[in-house]
Amino acid sequence: MKIGFLGLGKMGTAMALRLLAAGHELSVWNRTEGRTEPLAREGAIVAGTPAEAELGADAVITMLFDDHAHEEVLFGSNGLMEALTPSTLHISCSTISVALSERLTAEHARRGIPFVAAPVFGRPNVAEEGRLWIVMAGADAAMAKARPVLTPLSRGISVVGSEPRQAHALKLGGNFLISAMIHSLGESFV
Repeated sequence: MKIGFLGLGKMGTAMALRLLAAGHELSVWNRTEGRTEPLAREGAIVAGTPAEAELGADAVITMLFDDHAHEEVLFGSNGLMEALTPSTLHISCSTISVALSERLTAEHARRGIPFVAAPVFGRPNVAEEGRLWIVMAGADAAMAKARPVLTPLSRGISVVGSEPRQAHALKLGGNFLISAMIHSLGESFV
């Protein structure tokens, strides 16, 4: 499958390398240009803009830092949203706000573009091993198309609903529980 991948931090790079190893054709883009070099050495095509990473892709994965990065990369100059077509699935693996997830869902629906939320649980070393836990939500047909893209990245995929915001809300709740546990352990040791 031909995949565009936007966002090559530690997690994104590990995920993109797994997709290359699984035999997918990858076009990659990152705001910091040097982050694309390890993937180019492994055979990925380096795109000049977010829109260029979509050209001819069956799916585009975003693994960006935060809501602000999504605004810039999806809606900014040469942004992804203007390039997406109804034949291209957008998979959001990032941890983003429920409000942004709702905005993206509405924007994709308005344009007739399939959209799936698939935020991931795990650290970069877990991503390197293809053992992330993924929570996924979206329309059934879109999730069916996303599953073979996400399988090489994960040890499990939990479908949590038909609205992408449901997966993003669950991810935020999970992060909150992890933070509360770390804080509680710190307090108990003190």
